[in-house]
Amino acid sequence: MNKQQLGIILLLHIGTLSYAQSTQDTISRAYNVSYHVITVKDYSFDELVEEGINTSARQLELWHVPIRQFRAAIRWHIKRHNFSIGKKERNKTAFRTVTFTYPSISPQGKPVMLSGLMTIPILNGNRIGRMLVYHRLLATYNSIAPSNSLPIEAVLSADNTICVFPDYYGCGITQGNPLPFAALNYHARCAAECAIAALNIVRDSGIVLDTGFYTWTTGYSQAGGYVLATHRYIENSLPDSLSNWLNLRWSLCCNGIFSPAKLYENAILTGDMGSTPSVFLQSLRGLFSSHPEQMEGLSIRDLLSEKSLEIGIDSILHSYDNGLWDLYDKLDGRDKSSDPVYYFSPFVLDTATSLYKRVSGVLQLDDCVSDWHPQTCAVICHSTKDDVIPFRLSKQAQKRLADTGGCCLLITPKHNESHLISGFYYYFYLLRYNENELYKRFVVGQ
Repeated sequence: MNKQQLGIILLLHIGTLSYAQSTQDTISRAYNVSYHVITVKDYSFDELVEEGINTSARQLELWHVPIRQFRAAIRWHIKRHNFSIGKKERNKTAFRTVTFTYPSISPQGKPVMLSGLMTIPILNGNRIGRMLVYHRLLATYNSIAPSNSLPIEAVLSADNTICVFPDYYGCGITQGNPLPFAALNYHARCAAECAIAALNIVRDSGIVLDTGFYTWTTGYSQAGGYVLATHRYIENSLPDSLSNWLNLRWSLCCNGIFSPAKLYENAILTGDMGSTPSVFLQSLRGLFSSHPEQMEGLSIRDLLSEKSLEIGIDSILHSYDNGLWDLYDKLDGRDKSSDPVYYFSPFVLDTATSLYKRVSGVLQLDDCVSDWHPQTCAVICHSTKDDVIPFRLSKQAQKRLADTGGCCLLITPKHNESHLISGFYYYFYLLRYNENELYKRFVVGQ
């Protein structure tokens, strides 16, 4: 099958799929998947790098980070990555990007189509060895959602890897809907469904998976929590046939929130929400979209302090639609305290009140650590100097999983810095090393 024929198949194929081989017949009976391909585009390695760097530049500019030196740093790390693709092949058309939609459910439990992006190595004779399900950091800006803007991490397809980038609900095809920020388990389901739809596209394109094919998943901060939840969902909630098909090897969960209820409780007990209180505002606001039944009868005003209402935080929370940093900007200097008393109603902060117990109980629904015995290794990497998400919460999460006899490791990164700086080190580390090298460093070497 040549590239033109493959492109035609991908562009025309819409509908529910059946599986070919005997093992795949079992998968079909367990889980029927449909997909709709929106766009297909081919790239050389160099083109993939250039477009990915431009996406990174737009993302960093949204975070008010100077980009010039980071463009150079991205190139430096990519240059030192020992990619599977040879240097002589880097100017050839070697990769295909596919944006697609797939059926799921909304946070409110209604049928919905979600969107995502995948990149596939398509060099002749290439048998694909692995899939990366990548949760992007704060991909709440629709302009840099994966289906709208090619991530630089797509370059990892040059390691004979399918890279899958789920859009978060509220971005891509669901633009305009409020992001269920702390809904870890919801995002996990969406990511698993996105990965399954991606494998259907690969199979229907006639691309061959290696006999040792496996999946791994990673992400940082907000995405780190989604990663651990995805790991749990694949092992706990998918039929065995699908879980075996994905064949999860490991997850790398960095500086993430693994229990929103624990984060909330920690802030109340310590009186400190860290350097980015907007995380808490966005999390509590997101409860109304992620768990509408449990939050019925309440409004965001019921959760806020009189001071918050005086400066209009309630209207800001209702109007912003473009991510955490956009919320931070719209607060316009009013986001000036890390004390939860500044923002939240005393009834939300008093652990003896019914409102506290109600909110805490809803947050507990998105704990991704409980009721789980990890079969494959979950690696939690967290800097002790994190000023946004306390290190001890990862320590608690790792202990809870390890106490079940599950495979869970807690690692402090070599560059042990603040949340933002550690995020850049994670980003560069991912671009510099291939998955086998990372696995040996984080799992085998422990």
